[in-house]
Amino acid sequence: MTREVLWTLVVRALLIAAGFISSIITARFLGPEGRGVFFYWTTLAALAIQFGNLGLHSSNTYYLAKGHVRLSTLAANSFWTSLFGGVVLGGLLTLFLWLTGGLLRDTWPLLLPALLMISSGLYFLLGTNLLVADSRIGEYNGFELASRYLGLATLSFAAWYWRTPQALLVGMSIVAALICLPLYYRLRVLGGEGQASFRLIKDGFGYAMRAYLATAIGFAVLRLNALLLGQYMDAEALGIWSIAAQLLDVIIVIPSTIALVLLPRIMRSEQPYDLMQSQLRLVALALALVCAIAAWLGHGAITIVYGEHFAGASTMLLWGLPGAWALGLTSILSQYLASVGIPLALIWIWLAGLVVELAMAMWLIPMSGGVGAMVSLSAAYLTILGMVWTLAARHRSAHRENRNA
Repeated sequence: MTREVLWTLVVRALLIAAGFISSIITARFLGPEGRGVFFYWTTLAALAIQFGNLGLHSSNTYYLAKGHVRLSTLAANSFWTSLFGGVVLGGLLTLFLWLTGGLLRDTWPLLLPALLMISSGLYFLLGTNLLVADSRIGEYNGFELASRYLGLATLSFAAWYWRTPQALLVGMSIVAALICLPLYYRLRVLGGEGQASFRLIKDGFGYAMRAYLATAIGFAVLRLNALLLGQYMDAEALGIWSIAAQLLDVIIVIPSTIALVLLPRIMRSEQPYDLMQSQLRLVALALALVCAIAAWLGHGAITIVYGEHFAGASTMLLWGLPGAWALGLTSILSQYLASVGIPLALIWIWLAGLVVELAMAMWLIPMSGGVGAMVSLSAAYLTILGMVWTLAARHRSAHRENRNA
């Protein structure tokens, strides 16, 4: 498992680097306006995939890791769901643009590749998560790298040769579709030919929706402060805060990578809580060390890399580090709860955390700006950690009592 975690961390670093390079390329070759157009349409496609999957990738992972269904059936479900879901989500996106006045004659060259990216992106999400559930982390990493760097190469060529957002979107949509072909073939080789099962989708709908809601609320907790800062503070304060938030995202890569590798193992384990607890101790120590280093080097590193104008981000980072530590531990604990069916109480816990953050942010941001935003974020994540830990312990106790009864 250690080798898989290290390899996945390397892959995550390469993916972050690819994203950074692509942002430079689009900014340099397209300019502010072209970059804005490209960012807008890729964001629409990404949001459609993020909020349109309805947690199906989570239920697929659960059923396959638990051995409840064959890989071939889930692969067939993923294929047809991606086609149908892409049509539905694409139709809803088109309708939204039409109702808001954004669907004009000159938008079709931008809309059509975005629609293609939705179906392809859905299949890539569902298919690669099946590889994770089958404990094929190396293959999952390989597909992630291939997708990102083929996209980067295509984006670089299109930006250099055509220098239009339309060309970049077309190139990205072609890559998104092409990468699905070897993924489809690999799943067929691993699982064989299978028939789709609508009943399986229906049976897994409850689990999928619980996973979906927990993820959506967690995303809201993570990004709510950016919206509130935009309401109460100027663009300069928001820009400084974004540097601190981006550094926290990088720190969170470590526990999220361990959680990714841990999930299929914990679902197959006869002692899932003990396995989770052993990894939780390691993550707590490793993450505490990383946070200590970030606190020590933060001010100097931020000043050197971003300039004196962003020096205030170091103070914000300090107040956000407890939240990053708590979120990292929560991600490990949540894998155990995922293995026992995602209790409904987990959704209420995330809602409670969202309420804590909203209340504190509305109180602290007008007074302390970005520091107040980070304090509210850390308070919310520490609250969530305490409640999730308690929930996991209770489920373990209940499982022991049922086994001894």
